[in-house]
Amino acid sequence: MDTLATGPILIAYAAFFGAGNLTFGILGSIPYLGNLIHLFAAWLIEKGFSVRKISIWSSFISRPFYLLAALLAFNPNMHGALFFLVLFLSAAYLIGGITGGAWLPWMKILVPEKLMARFFAHRFKYMMFAKIICFLGAYFFLEYIHKNCPQKDIYAYSFLLILAFIIGLYGTWTFLNIKDCPVSTCSTVPFIQKVKLALKYKPFQRLLTALSILNFSQAFITPFLTVFMLKRLELNLSVILIFNLILQTTYMLTIKKWGKIADHKGVDTILMLSVPLFISVLVGLIVLNQITSLTAYVIYMSLVILHVILGIATAGLTLGINNASLLFVPSQMAAIYLSVNSAMKSLAGAIGSLVAGITLSFCIIMEQSISSNPARNGWTSFFIIAILLCLLGGYLIKCLQNKRLND
Repeated sequence: MDTLATGPILIAYAAFFGAGNLTFGILGSIPYLGNLIHLFAAWLIEKGFSVRKISIWSSFISRPFYLLAALLAFNPNMHGALFFLVLFLSAAYLIGGITGGAWLPWMKILVPEKLMARFFAHRFKYMMFAKIICFLGAYFFLEYIHKNCPQKDIYAYSFLLILAFIIGLYGTWTFLNIKDCPVSTCSTVPFIQKVKLALKYKPFQRLLTALSILNFSQAFITPFLTVFMLKRLELNLSVILIFNLILQTTYMLTIKKWGKIADHKGVDTILMLSVPLFISVLVGLIVLNQITSLTAYVIYMSLVILHVILGIATAGLTLGINNASLLFVPSQMAAIYLSVNSAMKSLAGAIGSLVAGITLSFCIIMEQSISSNPARNGWTSFFIIAILLCLLGGYLIKCLQNKRLND
């Protein structure tokens, strides 16, 4: 579902409504903002509500907002259409975020700890396989519409959002096949006090800081990689979807290996391996941005290599960030710890995407004053800032790793 409602497809859809860098940043932050509601899910769990029922109802209520976003295509020039697009998608993710907040403690109880990394590796692998199928279908569909009915491109994106709505309803139905289970709570302590206790727990503070910075770094660059290829390299969306397909395929093929490494060496190890790979992609983008005399063949081959590396790095980062929170939080009040962790990471990711949009605009203004080449304005500085953020995240993970060894 998310494949058809976020990423390159959403950015291209928003472009029909006149979206700029700041709006791209806002759209990139929406999935992260949705996870902030995990705290509300934890509050519901602490009040005794079933994690299964919470997941089913919040998932079901959130889906129609994708349909509303799709219907905007029939009047894209309507006053405030871009605002409503952001509003509908925000509502979908905020309400849907309650599902994630209930699902995490649910899985922490159902899945044995010694199999946690491999379980989620398999889960991510099959999720990525589904994404690949969606990307392939979206690519051929958009390519067909663009060649035969280019004036109806916006309706093609609308159709994909409608399809996301239908898939989302099916996903809600699958929750009915998972058994419910009680979640350990501490009813004698007020909810706010529990949140404060979690935030005061020193090992959790260190974990939270490191993971939040990594999420900030990843969110800072991910949405704008598509913008870079659309605006700087002037590639068609169909071509960009192929590169995303390469990324997702690489992700699927390597996630299981990352899971084995995590179970044997620890999730902090895979994070320390993934960060340098992510940085190498940013360095490659800087080089690609600086060289203007490359042929289309060289640009495409370079992007293929960079997306392969990015797929490997993203698989490690995603698995590491998710499993670190599941493995290292106490079982007692797990819903509180996991929801606080999700909320803080998501807040960092949302801020990262928003800051990225502002930063890119600032970098453009800054480089325009010192460079006469309008094609490269802003991007080099933007990627350098992203590298510095990744280095900071890697440093904090290293400190966390050393602390665990000393303990």
